[in-house]
Amino acid sequence: MTKHDTWVKLKPGNPYEPILDLFPDGMIPMRDPFPLERVTADDGEQVVLWIVDLNRLKSSQATAISQLIASVRNANSLEVAQEAMSQGGFAMKHEWIDSMLCGPEGFQRQKELADFFETAPQPPSARAYREFYNSQHERWIEGDEMPPPIDSIEDVDPRLRTPELEQSLTRRKIEFAMGQGNYSVLDVLMGRAFTDALNIIDPENSYSLVGYDDEFEDEDIYE
Repeated sequence: MTKHDTWVKLKPGNPYEPILDLFPDGMIPMRDPFPLERVTADDGEQVVLWIVDLNRLKSSQATAISQLIASVRNANSLEVAQEAMSQGGFAMKHEWIDSMLCGPEGFQRQKELADFFETAPQPPSARAYREFYNSQHERWIEGDEMPPPIDSIEDVDPRLRTPELEQSLTRRKIEFAMGQGNYSVLDVLMGRAFTDALNIIDPENSYSLVGYDDEFEDEDIYE
């Protein structure tokens, strides 16, 4: 089984705010593959739900979610936890999701889903959906499928690229370069750290520090 990498951040005012401090950066792990589920409510309305991944929750996190849901439903927290286990995870309303973050596996699965919709007979039949789902489950859940790494925007399928994603990947490269450099405060102030980061994120060009005396000749200064 691979290390799944789909996470969501919730909108301000969501009912989970009292327990979000239990989740690093407020990010909650979602079920992979297919974190979404469409269910029919008691009034017949189709509702889209996100499923929290039980396998990636710490016991303290799972307990907190169970108790929170139980208090809203006026139910027993143990019953809520047992229901979540039988359903494959805690259900969360789509209206509270602000953004989704995923890693290489998430992008690879999105690419495969896009490929499926482009190549399957339109509209895809129930059999086609089932075969695709079974393949995903076999490879990503039961198997050890490993996604290709993502080091730059060029590693992301063009259909999934966004300016925000490119900025995020660039920022991650800079942070990694700064973290690996073991720079002193003086290195940062003098620009050495930033110059090294530029050389890492833009290998097609060469950057170096230039002293004031190297840049300007005396006659340039006094012209």
